[in-house]
Amino acid sequence: WFFWRREAVRCVMLGAARATRVAHVLRTTQRHASHGPKTYGKGEFRGFTPPHVPMWQKRVGEGFATAAWLWFFWRCYHDGGHLVGM
Repeated sequence: WFFWRREAVRCVMLGAARATRVAHVLRTTQRHASHGPKTYGKGEFRGFTPPHVPMWQKRVGEGFATAAWLWFFWRCYHDGGHLVGM
């Protein structure tokens, strides 16, 4: 509200031509809250190119993931009864 009132006062001070342009801008302004553009990029990831990951990083990641799952299953085997309230 304050913005439009301030712009209206400014338009009166600057003249009718400016008032017409500002009134048109205020009338035609739209907000696109989180909708974004209709089309962007092409391809599988719409223009995003994933970075190249070296093979040693993939293998280290798989090793850590395997260790995490083995630890999880080990804890379930030993503390499973306590976990479910037995």
